Amino acid sequence: MLVLCACQAYAHGTGYRHSGLKAVALEFFYSDGEKMSYREARVFSPRDEKFAVQTGRTDEEGRFAFVPDCPGEWRVIVRDEEGHQCTASVGVRDEGLGARGEGLARKDDARPEMLIRAILGVSLLFNIAMIVRVKHNAHK
Repeated sequence: MLVLCACQAYAHGTGYRHSGLKAVALEFFYSDGEKMSYREARVFSPRDEKFAVQTGRTDEEGRFAFVPDCPGEWRVIVRDEEGHQCTASVGVRDEGLGARGEGLARKDDARPEMLIRAILGVSLLFNIAMIVRVKHNAHK
């Protein structure tokens, strides 16, 4: 026997509103000015510096935004698949939780990249010298 029950379905509706909260919007870029588009972003609150309170990706322009919920020093880390990383430190004041702070990646973030480039440059010069030497010896 098949019994059909006509029951009224109760569901949650959806909606939105403008929050009026102050967001912190940052733009991330490489040292040559290229935008860090669609890169992984993580936000760390001053309350818990070990676990990200927000994760996501930068947009096409390298922008990422978050809404702080407490004053203090917030960190936003953006990184790509090649190991480049930029850490932004944003000081958030108590008054209305407005934000201040901007800048390039801290120098300690740029050092590994510069070291790798230097090593690759020396390696390239060494390889060119070896090719020239091998070709020179082959013609003797």
